[in-house]
Amino acid sequence: MDAVSLNRLGMIRRGRHLEYFAVAWNSLEAVVSIIAGLFAGSISLVGFGLDSAIEVASGTALLWRLRAMTLTHNAVIRLSVPRYDSSRRASLH
Repeated sequence: MDAVSLNRLGMIRRGRHLEYFAVAWNSLEAVVSIIAGLFAGSISLVGFGLDSAIEVASGTALLWRLRAMTLTHNAVIRLSVPRYDSSRRASLH
């Protein structure tokens, strides 16, 4: 694995960790805003909570995409690493 591959994989992992935090934060924000908005009768607070719920859906889609990028990266690395083939050894003798 070269330095660029390691750097890319590290950046993807860091992005996933940041997005997990963002999804957790927006989930909490959505729940608190919707509940507070319903108790206070504030349509703007409920709207803010719904907007946060949409951000959670968006973040979940991003996590799905980042996971696919990680799996693809790992598959490419596995394919690029030379493997020992015992059948080739037998054909050399």
